[in-house]
Amino acid sequence: MITTSDLVDKIKTEAPTVRLTCKQLDIVDVERFVVEGDVGLSDAAVQAYAARRIEIAEATLADPDAEKQGLLGIERDGKTLRWRPGTKLTYAVWRPSFGTDAEYQAAADGMAAATADWQTICGIEFEHVEAKDTDQNLKLGDVSFPVLRQQGGGNTIAMAFFPDDPVNERLVWVFDGFFAPNPTFDRVGVLRHELGHALGFRHEHIRPEAPDLFRPESLEHTVEITEYDSKSVMHYLGPGVGDPQLRFTEHDRKGARIVYGGPYSEFSFAD
Repeated sequence: MITTSDLVDKIKTEAPTVRLTCKQLDIVDVERFVVEGDVGLSDAAVQAYAARRIEIAEATLADPDAEKQGLLGIERDGKTLRWRPGTKLTYAVWRPSFGTDAEYQAAADGMAAATADWQTICGIEFEHVEAKDTDQNLKLGDVSFPVLRQQGGGNTIAMAFFPDDPVNERLVWVFDGFFAPNPTFDRVGVLRHELGHALGFRHEHIRPEAPDLFRPESLEHTVEITEYDSKSVMHYLGPGVGDPQLRFTEHDRKGARIVYGGPYSEFSFAD
């Protein structure tokens, strides 16, 4: 079996990379290795990621039923990772990072629709702080996360973060591919998917039940929420699996409610 050091070398040699720059936020030519399609790893994070992948592979060889998970959440200290109840996730779509008004508006409209969609299926609240969109003095931490345009990206369309990432890593990036003419994907669906990561959900297609096309991937610190769902909003496209529109399935709705409870619209709140 491949060793951890060999896998580290393989990732660093073969994984696509993106370079991120936003001088206003002190992000200058930062390189990320892209695994699983839209998970960006720093150089330092590749070692831990590779080590866990080897651990999963060895466990699966020893027991074919090992590590079989449902809709995947993130485990920390034996518990499911989520935002603290009552947290309002604020965001800005930072206009200075976008080349044109049309691109900015497409991202802003997509975020409005995607955040509204998540709010209809579980107890989470987003707020677009529009005043920060044009704030030339925007700083990390002014909002829960900014949405930034980055040139390039190759096959990476967008990239997000996980809830326990440090503040300076809590960003949603959209790349050239997001604005491709006549796309084969739905832009709002892409943002639904990325916001799923921001809420603490891993890729559905990293599970052993997924087609071989997507494996092996790391199940590092995952926790079972629901059974495998080949059409999940968190599943990539492949022959017979995935949904180009990246819509919510019943399993997505069930899993989101398990983690975050029902949408606020279902409740009448006392003052």
